[in-house]
Amino acid sequence: MFVISLSLLIIVSLIMENAGTVVSAVVTFNPNLNKIFTGESLQMTCNVNSTEQGNVTYYWFKNDYWIHSEKTFTISSALTSDGGNYQCQTSTTDRSDSTKLEVHNGYVILQTPPNVYEGEDIILRCHHYPGHPAKQTIFFKNNAVIKDWGSEDELHIENVNMTLSCKYKCIKQVNHHLLYYQHSDETSVSVQELFSLPTISLSPQLVKEGDQMTLTCHTRLSPHRQTAELQFAFYREGQNIQEFSSTNKYEILSAKLSDSGDYKCEVQTSNYRIKKASTSLTMQVNRIGERELFNQSETEVTSKPGTSHVITAVAVTSLVLVLFLFITALIFLYRKKHFPLRGNNHPSSKAEPVEPDDETENIYTDLDANTTRWQNSSSSFGNICSFVRRLMPCNEAINPAL
Repeated sequence: MFVISLSLLIIVSLIMENAGTVVSAVVTFNPNLNKIFTGESLQMTCNVNSTEQGNVTYYWFKNDYWIHSEKTFTISSALTSDGGNYQCQTSTTDRSDSTKLEVHNGYVILQTPPNVYEGEDIILRCHHYPGHPAKQTIFFKNNAVIKDWGSEDELHIENVNMTLSCKYKCIKQVNHHLLYYQHSDETSVSVQELFSLPTISLSPQLVKEGDQMTLTCHTRLSPHRQTAELQFAFYREGQNIQEFSSTNKYEILSAKLSDSGDYKCEVQTSNYRIKKASTSLTMQVNRIGERELFNQSETEVTSKPGTSHVITAVAVTSLVLVLFLFITALIFLYRKKHFPLRGNNHPSSKAEPVEPDDETENIYTDLDANTTRWQNSSSSFGNICSFVRRLMPCNEAINPAL
């Protein structure tokens, strides 16, 4: 049995991996009760909220073991061994959540729906074993009496909410062995969320004047209540801008600056019992061109016409001045080295005439040659000054005494 179940699981997993998951299946009981007695019957159905047509293969599991391969699974005469956690799956869906069934052989059971959701009306039934006479019943909630002794064995609760989750108990007088005895049972009722707290989203996220924008109200229904009808409404700055309807979208074809503000959406059931609101979403409509102006501030700055010509002239002038100062410094150093100045404070003395030797003649020869080069340099510098004069004033001559 285990090998067969494992093989079927592998086959179903491979099929779903290739086909893709659509939705989860849901197990429902008929009658919609979580407990039955031995010998009673109950039918289970595998419900799939899918538009896919064609043949669908069903798989039933009890405590993770495969047991059946049709859409419905029926227990005709229950045994205590039929109690357990039931799931179903199809070739195109995920496996359902487990739904628990209890099978008892006592005298009293307190029956409730296996799944209870906010906003629903539920019935708690203090049920005694078939074939035995019964008298009065009493109900408790968290050990406090909520319905005193009476002939009715059902407790009706309307519009349950999340705070109702608690423990219930019943005591019933049942006849067996020629006498009436009091038998009791208890159960915990856990109320589940019908739909999640809504959230609101905006598309596109950045809106400019004239753009088409859409607000969407998102929520999620419980898989067990996919047929429940929900209505949606939208608000801006606390003022209603779209009444409750079946659409979860609010559209603006051409956004204006006045459309900016805080938006909310509300979701309610068609019977108005449950209403939930989203948190606020702040939406700002931007002026046309704001983004373009921002981008322009990041562009590079270009030069004005004619600026490059002024920069070129200044650079040439600076280069000529540097060249002039460099040549002047060379001339000054040369003359200081070869023609030292004689002050009047130096004592004069008569020196005997000395015959010029070869070294002295070489000095004078070099001096003549340097004088010739200086004259040529002065001529060249005059040409430079003529060029510089076009740009700025320049001294044409140099005092040789410097």
